[in-house]
Amino acid sequence: MKNLKVLTSNMRKIVAISLLLTFFSANLPAQTITKNSLPKDIKEARMNFQMDFSHALIFGMSEKEFAKFEVDWNKDKKNVIKKFKTGANMGLGKGFKIGDYKEAVYTVKVTVSTITEEGYMICDVDIVDQQNKNRFHIDQLTGGKEPSISVGTKLARIKIWAALTGKKFGRMLKSALSNKEK
Repeated sequence: MKNLKVLTSNMRKIVAISLLLTFFSANLPAQTITKNSLPKDIKEARMNFQMDFSHALIFGMSEKEFAKFEVDWNKDKKNVIKKFKTGANMGLGKGFKIGDYKEAVYTVKVTVSTITEEGYMICDVDIVDQQNKNRFHIDQLTGGKEPSISVGTKLARIKIWAALTGKKFGRMLKSALSNKEK
């Protein structure tokens, strides 16, 4: 009888944890790879990198408006881009790099759509070849669940989320590349 009570108690905990995980995962934005036609030889490649904020709503403002509101934006934008690239390379691991490789066969194009007041970033990512043919696409990429609290300066929060979003992209690309080997 005592074992039955312990088992019932443990089962309640498992059900509660499962419900919580279901709730939180249901509230995450969709992050789906909608196009994946990367050739097998891309694994050893270095890829060029571009990040575009021109169509983004940053704290509810256009990039131009945000640059007037946050005077350090034009200077710190380079650091945001660097944080994203560093995160992506960490997610990819060894043997593969994205960066400033203008002569590369492939280019990673990140189009930021939203940056919230917490610095949370939502973007689409494309990988295109030299003929500008889209070879890989991720919709609504984020670095994880949007936080309910925010600490630090506006730009510090943006940099943190840029790194987390970049790392998530690197992991997704690494997974897509490892599936190519199978």
